[in-house]
Amino acid sequence: MATFLTAAEINTAKQLIEENPRLEGFVPGEGTLEPQFTLVSEAPGRIEAETGHGFMGPAGQKLNEWLTTLGITRDQIYMTGAVKGRPFTEKNGRKSDRKPSKKEEAAFAPLLDNELAKLPKGHDLLVPLGNTGLQRLLGNAVKIGDVHGESLTHAIRYWDGQTYQWTAREYKIFAMYHPSYVRRFPRMQEPAAADLKAVKSVLR
Repeated sequence: MATFLTAAEINTAKQLIEENPRLEGFVPGEGTLEPQFTLVSEAPGRIEAETGHGFMGPAGQKLNEWLTTLGITRDQIYMTGAVKGRPFTEKNGRKSDRKPSKKEEAAFAPLLDNELAKLPKGHDLLVPLGNTGLQRLLGNAVKIGDVHGESLTHAIRYWDGQTYQWTAREYKIFAMYHPSYVRRFPRMQEPAAADLKAVKSVLR
């Protein structure tokens, strides 16, 4: 599996994780550099942090089902996230996943920005998973419940060192609920199946 991250960017990510006592386990973006689509998720979980690869836990099993439905394998996509380490809280010696903070997203933003900027034309379909992935790209006013399953063409946000700006380049965007959310709430299986059917038509 390849990555768009340079050696210097990998070192930067590892340093950010090392300096943050509430992050652990570097997980780079990885896959093919000419993807059918690029998944943009929130951050790694425990199993991902342990293995160094994205979507290796229960959410990954659901993702594998989705890819099978689409007739695609992992080596045909690229997977990345807003934050490259596992955000966690700790209580009584037990660690639990948490949502990354806006400060953490901003710290890792240049890495994601550079990955997405390197996507070749014709391979620039982005599939943000859940609100964190979606809002990292399109801003906090956009909600997954409003736009999931829709094919969008839009500029995405990039971090200029102080605030988010809009790229000159427009990307194709198709947002979906996060696999872990669909696993947790069985009622979401039906909208997820409809979204998969729609994204399959986009890929055709």
